[in-house]
Amino acid sequence: MKKYFCGVDGGATKTLCVVADENGYVLGVGEAGPSSMSLVGLKGVEKAVKNAVNSSIRSAGLPSRDVDVLFLAIAGAGSECRREAVRRSVEEANIADVVFVDSDAIAALTAATLGKPGIVAISGTGSIVLGVNGRGEVHRACGWGYLVDDEGSAFYIGREALRRSLMALDGRGPPTVLGELISRHFGAESLSQVIDLISLGEVGVVEIAGLAPLVLEAYKLGDGVAVDIVHQACRELALATLAVARRIGLEGEVLVGVCGGVFEGSEIFVKLFSLKLRELMPSAKVVKPLVKPVIGALLLAYRSVGRELSEELVNRVLDSAANYSKLVVAREV
Repeated sequence: MKKYFCGVDGGATKTLCVVADENGYVLGVGEAGPSSMSLVGLKGVEKAVKNAVNSSIRSAGLPSRDVDVLFLAIAGAGSECRREAVRRSVEEANIADVVFVDSDAIAALTAATLGKPGIVAISGTGSIVLGVNGRGEVHRACGWGYLVDDEGSAFYIGREALRRSLMALDGRGPPTVLGELISRHFGAESLSQVIDLISLGEVGVVEIAGLAPLVLEAYKLGDGVAVDIVHQACRELALATLAVARRIGLEGEVLVGVCGGVFEGSEIFVKLFSLKLRELMPSAKVVKPLVKPVIGALLLAYRSVGRELSEELVNRVLDSAANYSKLVVAREV
């Protein structure tokens, strides 16, 4: 009887699941709502995972059944305590026979390096930089949460846009078009009304992160404040990447994958990050992964039960994933 493997990538905006057979052939893709632990809690994670897995099974045309091996890469599940809580919850829901859990960053790293040494810089709603060396040693920088960290993320960019717009409104900073763009984005007549929406809880982390594209548009218009924000975001991510490379002893031509909504939505951001990083690490090779992080989660499902990520298996996964637009991203920078 064939075995079926699932990889899940769960974040602040959606949960993506891919199902494949034991030979590495991708059979289907499913999607559900957010599963970031900090946003939806444990029960919310369980619900989103179950919906995404079931959706992928339907997409594959498979009969309703438990998955054999499930690897969950969930935002906010980086600590051992949280990983174990998610694992127990999903196992009790009978979604899969065997469940493995880690943070979403580890799946992004695996998708970027395909199991080889390297680093991934993620800029989505939050941010984190994660690296692994040839000995399997892993180190991370950033990603400590929006209240204290997440430099270079969409939330960081959006928060800075709000902060700098308010400074301009007060007369404490240079003028910027950002205030007008932000007000229009939220359907407000003024920045003070936007602040009211934040105070009332109608505008939160995800909505503030959603301002990042506006800042990048203002950057294209030459707005000085937007230029400062974008450059600083890229520099923070570059500094975090350098810190990770030094900590785990990566030298020479270091592969650095970039992923997350900010990188995927803006070639300008990718190019600026590349320039900032090469000032610090001249030999760094910045790439966009061939596939989305959910494919990294699938590869980790194989590895977690002792399967070697052989070139043959990886290529089979990549070739079959190419049939699904949700799984593939652009090529090298």
